[in-house]
Amino acid sequence: MPTIRVDQDVFEGLQKLAKPFVDSPSRVIRRLLEDRGVLAKDTTTAPQKTTARIASNALTPQPVYEKYLLYILAREFNGQGHKRDVTHAIVKRMMKDSHIGAADQELVSTGETKAENTITWARNALKQRGYINRASNRGTWELTPEGKSAASKVALPKPGRGGGVST
Repeated sequence: MPTIRVDQDVFEGLQKLAKPFVDSPSRVIRRLLEDRGVLAKDTTTAPQKTTARIASNALTPQPVYEKYLLYILAREFNGQGHKRDVTHAIVKRMMKDSHIGAADQELVSTGETKAENTITWARNALKQRGYINRASNRGTWELTPEGKSAASKVALPKPGRGGGVST
Protein backbone atom coordinates (compact mmCIF):
# COMPACT_ATOMS: atom_id res chain seq x y z
CA MET A 1 0.00 0.00 0.00
CA PRO A 2 1.49 3.37 -1.00
CA THR A 3 2.14 6.03 1.63
CA ILE A 4 1.18 9.65 0.97
CA ARG A 5 1.91 12.81 2.88
CA VAL A 6 -0.65 15.60 3.22
CA ASP A 7 -0.39 19.15 4.49
CA GLN A 8 -1.56 19.76 8.05
CA ASP A 9 -4.58 21.79 6.91
CA VAL A 10 -5.60 18.99 4.51
CA PHE A 11 -5.30 16.46 7.33
CA GLU A 12 -7.42 18.66 9.60
CA GLY A 13 -10.00 18.93 6.82
CA LEU A 14 -10.08 15.12 6.54
CA GLN A 15 -10.60 14.91 10.31
CA LYS A 16 -13.64 17.18 10.01
CA LEU A 17 -15.15 14.89 7.38
CA ALA A 18 -14.33 11.66 9.24
CA LYS A 19 -16.78 9.68 11.32
CA PRO A 20 -15.07 9.34 14.73
CA PHE A 21 -13.77 5.84 15.55
CA VAL A 22 -14.88 4.56 12.12
CA ASP A 23 -13.08 6.38 9.30
CA SER A 24 -9.41 6.27 8.42
CA PRO A 25 -7.98 9.03 6.19
CA SER A 26 -8.13 6.54 3.31
CA ARG A 27 -11.84 5.91 3.93
CA VAL A 28 -12.60 9.66 3.91
CA ILE A 29 -10.68 10.16 0.66
CA ARG A 30 -12.43 7.09 -0.85
CA ARG A 31 -15.86 8.52 0.08
CA LEU A 32 -14.96 11.89 -1.50
CA LEU A 33 -13.74 10.19 -4.69
CA GLU A 34 -16.86 8.00 -4.82
CA ASP A 35 -19.08 11.08 -4.41
CA ARG A 36 -17.26 12.79 -7.33
CA GLY A 37 -17.65 9.67 -9.51
CA VAL A 38 -13.89 9.07 -9.72
CA LEU A 39 -14.17 5.70 -7.95
CA ALA A 40 -16.99 3.18 -8.08
CA LYS A 41 -18.89 2.77 -4.78
CA ASP A 42 -17.20 0.02 -2.76
CA THR A 43 -19.33 -1.51 -0.02
CA THR A 44 -16.64 -4.01 1.01
CA THR A 45 -14.35 -1.44 2.66
CA ALA A 46 -16.43 -1.13 5.85
CA PRO A 47 -15.36 -3.56 8.60
CA GLN A 48 -17.60 -6.58 8.25
CA LYS A 49 -17.42 -7.52 11.93
CA THR A 50 -18.86 -4.24 13.17
CA THR A 51 -21.55 -3.48 10.60
CA ALA A 52 -24.50 -4.71 12.67
CA ARG A 53 -23.57 -2.71 15.77
CA ILE A 54 -22.43 0.44 14.02
CA ALA A 55 -25.60 0.58 11.94
CA SER A 56 -27.66 0.72 15.11
CA ASN A 57 -28.89 4.07 16.45
CA ALA A 58 -29.12 2.70 19.99
CA LEU A 59 -26.68 3.84 22.63
CA THR A 60 -24.65 1.18 24.41
CA PRO A 61 -25.99 0.83 27.99
CA GLN A 62 -23.83 2.23 30.79
CA PRO A 63 -23.49 -1.18 32.55
CA VAL A 64 -21.57 -2.43 29.50
CA TYR A 65 -19.13 0.47 29.92
CA GLU A 66 -18.85 -0.31 33.64
CA LYS A 67 -17.82 -3.90 32.87
CA TYR A 68 -15.21 -2.76 30.37
CA LEU A 69 -13.90 -0.13 32.79
CA LEU A 70 -13.40 -2.70 35.56
CA TYR A 71 -11.91 -5.23 33.16
CA ILE A 72 -9.50 -2.84 31.39
CA LEU A 73 -8.43 -1.01 34.55
CA ALA A 74 -7.63 -4.29 36.31
CA ARG A 75 -6.04 -6.22 33.45
CA GLU A 76 -4.35 -3.59 31.31
CA PHE A 77 -3.48 -0.99 33.94
CA ASN A 78 -2.85 -3.16 37.00
CA GLY A 79 -5.66 -1.40 38.86
CA GLN A 80 -4.60 2.22 38.28
CA GLY A 81 -4.37 4.49 35.26
CA HIS A 82 -4.83 7.98 33.93
CA LYS A 83 -8.36 8.83 32.79
CA ARG A 84 -7.29 9.59 29.22
CA ASP A 85 -5.31 6.35 28.80
CA VAL A 86 -7.97 4.16 30.39
CA THR A 87 -10.75 5.79 28.35
CA HIS A 88 -8.79 5.30 25.13
CA ALA A 89 -8.15 1.62 25.94
CA ILE A 90 -11.84 1.04 26.74
CA VAL A 91 -13.03 2.68 23.52
CA LYS A 92 -10.47 0.73 21.49
CA ARG A 93 -11.51 -2.61 23.01
CA MET A 94 -15.24 -1.86 22.76
CA MET A 95 -14.79 -0.88 19.10
CA LYS A 96 -12.95 -4.15 18.51
CA ASP A 97 -15.79 -6.04 20.19
CA SER A 98 -18.43 -4.08 18.20
CA HIS A 99 -20.06 -2.49 21.25
CA ILE A 100 -19.75 1.12 20.11
CA GLY A 101 -22.12 2.26 17.39
CA ALA A 102 -22.85 5.46 15.53
CA ALA A 103 -24.96 6.92 18.34
CA ASP A 104 -22.09 6.37 20.81
CA GLN A 105 -19.77 8.33 18.53
CA GLU A 106 -21.83 11.52 18.46
CA LEU A 107 -20.28 14.50 20.20
CA VAL A 108 -21.69 16.04 23.37
CA SER A 109 -21.38 19.68 24.45
CA THR A 110 -18.01 19.04 26.14
CA GLY A 111 -16.49 18.03 22.80
CA GLU A 112 -16.09 14.39 23.74
CA THR A 113 -18.06 11.51 22.29
CA LYS A 114 -21.07 10.02 24.05
CA ALA A 115 -18.94 6.89 24.57
CA GLU A 116 -16.22 8.86 26.37
CA ASN A 117 -18.84 10.73 28.39
CA THR A 118 -20.55 7.48 29.38
CA ILE A 119 -17.21 6.02 30.49
CA THR A 120 -16.87 8.97 32.88
CA TRP A 121 -20.39 8.35 34.21
CA ALA A 122 -19.57 4.64 34.54
CA ARG A 123 -16.54 5.59 36.61
CA ASN A 124 -18.76 7.72 38.88
CA ALA A 125 -21.21 4.83 39.33
CA LEU A 126 -18.35 2.46 40.21
CA LYS A 127 -16.96 5.07 42.60
CA GLN A 128 -20.38 5.26 44.32
CA ARG A 129 -20.31 1.46 44.74
CA GLY A 130 -16.87 1.64 46.31
CA TYR A 131 -15.02 0.06 43.37
CA ILE A 132 -13.04 3.18 42.41
CA ASN A 133 -10.91 5.01 44.97
CA ARG A 134 -12.37 8.42 45.87
CA ALA A 135 -9.03 9.68 47.21
CA SER A 136 -6.96 9.12 44.03
CA ASN A 137 -5.13 12.05 42.48
CA ARG A 138 -7.10 14.11 39.98
CA GLY A 139 -7.21 12.33 36.62
CA THR A 140 -6.11 9.01 38.09
CA TRP A 141 -8.59 6.15 38.25
CA GLU A 142 -7.70 3.48 40.81
CA LEU A 143 -9.52 0.32 41.83
CA THR A 144 -10.18 -0.28 45.51
CA PRO A 145 -9.73 -3.81 46.93
CA GLU A 146 -13.49 -4.28 46.39
CA GLY A 147 -13.08 -3.05 42.81
CA LYS A 148 -10.24 -5.51 42.19
CA SER A 149 -12.41 -8.30 43.53
CA ALA A 150 -15.34 -7.25 41.32
CA ALA A 151 -13.02 -6.92 38.31
CA SER A 152 -11.75 -10.47 38.78
CA LYS A 153 -15.31 -11.71 38.27
CA VAL A 154 -16.07 -9.64 35.17
CA ALA A 155 -16.83 -11.49 31.97
CA LEU A 156 -17.00 -9.13 29.04
CA PRO A 157 -20.09 -9.22 26.83
CA LYS A 158 -19.74 -11.27 23.67
CA PRO A 159 -18.70 -9.28 20.63
CA GLY A 160 -21.70 -7.82 18.82
CA ARG A 161 -24.63 -6.12 20.45
CA GLY A 162 -24.00 -5.49 24.12
CA GLY A 163 -27.14 -5.56 26.16
CA GLY A 164 -28.10 -7.45 29.30
CA VAL A 165 -24.96 -7.71 31.37
CA SER A 166 -24.50 -7.20 35.05
CA THR A 167 -21.62 -6.40 37.36
